[in-house]
Amino acid sequence: MVLERAWPRAKAMDPGTWRRHTVDLISLLRQRLPTAEIAAIAVDGTSGTTFLCDELSGQPLTPVLAYNDGRAAAEAQALAAHGLNLGAAAGPYGGPAKCLWLAKTSRRGTRARITTQGAWLTGVLLGRFDRMDEHNALKLGYDGAWHEAISLLPAHLDVPHIVSAGAPLGPLARPLARRLGLRQRPLVVAGTTDSTAAYLALGRLPPGTGVTSLGSTLVCKIESPQRVCVPEYGIYSHRLGTHWLVGGASNSGGAVLAHYFDRDTLRRLSAALPMAQSTGLDYYPLVTPGERFPINDPQLPPRLSPRPADDRLFLQGLLEGLAAIEARGYALLASHGAPVARRVLSTGGGSANAAWQAIRAQALEIPVMRAGHRPAAIGAARLARAGHARTGRGEASALHLTLDMGLRMH
Repeated sequence: MVLERAWPRAKAMDPGTWRRHTVDLISLLRQRLPTAEIAAIAVDGTSGTTFLCDELSGQPLTPVLAYNDGRAAAEAQALAAHGLNLGAAAGPYGGPAKCLWLAKTSRRGTRARITTQGAWLTGVLLGRFDRMDEHNALKLGYDGAWHEAISLLPAHLDVPHIVSAGAPLGPLARPLARRLGLRQRPLVVAGTTDSTAAYLALGRLPPGTGVTSLGSTLVCKIESPQRVCVPEYGIYSHRLGTHWLVGGASNSGGAVLAHYFDRDTLRRLSAALPMAQSTGLDYYPLVTPGERFPINDPQLPPRLSPRPADDRLFLQGLLEGLAAIEARGYALLASHGAPVARRVLSTGGGSANAAWQAIRAQALEIPVMRAGHRPAAIGAARLARAGHARTGRGEASALHLTLDMGLRMH
């Protein structure tokens, strides 16, 4: 069984809320399947969402800097001055710059652990906070000048031990298992990022299949036999066995639509778009300045004018702008060595928007299909099952706790 829960965006950066909902999800499963045994648990979280916590208790010590938080611009410039090749972690959105910024807000006398959303919740389940999967570690600089970047961090910051996604980590913390009334303590498995989990949920795909996640942000991914990492364009790769999942994440996406339209209005206008021809508005939809992919520019301003009096035309212009970003993203991936996308599967809340899909197919000039309702929960549950199998206990059902910070549009 796969369970999901979303919460108000105002609580999106509150670790206490994450913890409560995690425990609530396990409790809900126990209520629905009172005789079931949970074999393994994995957590996915938003990539690059970074903060500092107490190394022993896990108590958050700083604010949480979201994946698209670019306030660490000065710190990024300081790191660049050292000439470090930080790969996907370069710039103000990367972990090293964020850690330098966060270090200024933490007490020097307290040992602080660098963590991310998914790694911290995995620590909550384990009862210790010393592990992080390599997918989440990517945005901390793990694929680049990792050791050099660490040497520049203040001495009171500790770095977790990096493990592969799907690695068995240990049993659920005994006090938590007792509180939840679990007879057996499930195995906690190293998780992954949200968009990677969404990709894994789709199972084996034919070569040349791109996968676009349409949530709060727009993420393009395609499987490749070779690693591709071009930080100046926001391109990174996650290891998937012997292959790599190459992609990039834009700051544009469903959050822009939600900024201008509530869900009911968006649904109504989407069903009534003119769409006979392009609006010609040439928007670059962003809520605030700053972009990661396919343009990596923390100062890039939104381009959202002129605004037509007709909201239908405005929405169509936004969707056209989003589709242009996606098309540019896949072309950029291919130009740097990733396979050419021959078709695209869509996941996330925005994949249900038929008007958006039609506009995207026109912009991409290849088939665009909805993947169906396969939440990221399924992908990380597969990681949990794989981790359980690595312990020699055989195949078993697994619970995945998905922390969906994205917008769901229907």
